[in-house]
Amino acid sequence: MKRILILALFLLSSCTTVNTQKDTLDSLYSFLFPKPLVQSFDLVMVGDAIVHSSVYLDAYSNGTYDFTDQLELMKPVIEPYDLAFFNMESVLGGTELGLSGYPLFNSPYEFGDAMLDVGFNLVSLVNNHTTDRGKQPLLNTLKYWGDKDVITSGVYLTPTERSTLNISTVNGIKVGFLAYTNSTNIDLPIGNEHMIAYIDLDQMKADVLALQSYVDVLIVSLHIGEEYIDNPTDQQRSVARFLAGLGVNLIIQNHSHAIQPIEWIDDSLVFYALGNFISSQIGTERLIGLTSAITVTKVTIGNVSKIKLQDLKVDLNYTYYDSERRNIKVYPWDEISTQLLPDKAKWEAKYLKIVNAYGAKVSFESVKKD
Repeated sequence: MKRILILALFLLSSCTTVNTQKDTLDSLYSFLFPKPLVQSFDLVMVGDAIVHSSVYLDAYSNGTYDFTDQLELMKPVIEPYDLAFFNMESVLGGTELGLSGYPLFNSPYEFGDAMLDVGFNLVSLVNNHTTDRGKQPLLNTLKYWGDKDVITSGVYLTPTERSTLNISTVNGIKVGFLAYTNSTNIDLPIGNEHMIAYIDLDQMKADVLALQSYVDVLIVSLHIGEEYIDNPTDQQRSVARFLAGLGVNLIIQNHSHAIQPIEWIDDSLVFYALGNFISSQIGTERLIGLTSAITVTKVTIGNVSKIKLQDLKVDLNYTYYDSERRNIKVYPWDEISTQLLPDKAKWEAKYLKIVNAYGAKVSFESVKKD
């Protein structure tokens, strides 16, 4: 009986030693080869939203403005994404200030409501038309966007707000967003310089460096370049290289109202112009824009994290209106018939060549998520 007890104690001690060794080896392996933590979000982008008078008049009925019909076909494309970007090429000063289109824009709040309903939640507020109607529309637009679940940049109420770091968290990834314009059509009264973020390399560098230690991903929107051309200017490319050199992950440029190339600069992705998303400008070139999507992935091993931009997808969108600039509707490219756009194949070939001019190596495909 005594021998059996000793043998049992020996076997138990051996098992405990083996288990302890296994646990130690597992811990050592986990320390030497930690399992990566993978987090991601997806982002869809379109270009300029230009609320011409014909756009808001087409949306007017029975005393109210409703842009739902104009945008409804894009909602299934945009809404499923975690982030959705557009450039607000106007201000939402509301009907109380009197609506207006080109050349001095002021748009109804209901347009913002419709874009939010479609799923847009990342908005550049600054461009050459931002100050068209002076300071009060700016105050109204800031008040409008300020209580919405949306990330904005480029226009600020106070100097303190201008210097506050613009950080959001998307699926556990910290995102910084900055927006700048090359110019505005009208200067604000002296003392309001803080309200507009202008393209200034020294200031932009300071803003980027201030954000970088607090965020994983940095997105910069620029209103820059020349209108109605298919290629970026020297300044566009120079500023893009400058920001890429600072480590900005995604650079979204607009202003040309035309599609321009996509370029990778090392690990930074640059859109030189996405064209128009909605407008009533004249000419097919002004009615076709890009809808593009990217997946942003953060891989963390131990205390080291790396950001990857993956799964770049590019498609076209098209704004239709009739001979009286009514029945305006934005179409995903795969829903455009040759009846609506007889030369659809020609335009597709043209823009495929343009977007790949700097080696992007993309093809057009639907960005609608399954």
